[in-house]
Amino acid sequence: MNAERRVFLAVVIPGAAWAGANFIHAASAFARAPQSIPQGQQQNPLPPQNPPLLPKLPPPPSAAQLRQNQRDIRKDVDQLFSLAQELKNLAAKSDAAQELSVALITKTEQIEKLAKKIRDLARD
Repeated sequence: MNAERRVFLAVVIPGAAWAGANFIHAASAFARAPQSIPQGQQQNPLPPQNPPLLPKLPPPPSAAQLRQNQRDIRKDVDQLFSLAQELKNLAAKSDAAQELSVALITKTEQIEKLAKKIRDLARD
């Protein structure tokens, strides 16, 4: 086992040293090579500015805005509850297996819009 390790290291270490030396030689040759600039183009002395990685966040809402959002949410939730009750009554009156009620679809669309409005207010 030790003999196998010695043979392995005897082969790997010189190979790694040779590869590292070639890499350093190539890197230094690249650094010494003259950089040519095409005619008509000037080299910009300033490096390009990188755009910010994160988007700028809006300022946090004020306390008054948060209170107003809370009042709006409560009002909209009450309205959502009443719409849901109306939808329940419409569904109980109509037979969905026989026909699809336009009033039922309209009521569900109103509920969806109101729920999205509440969600957006809660996120602010």
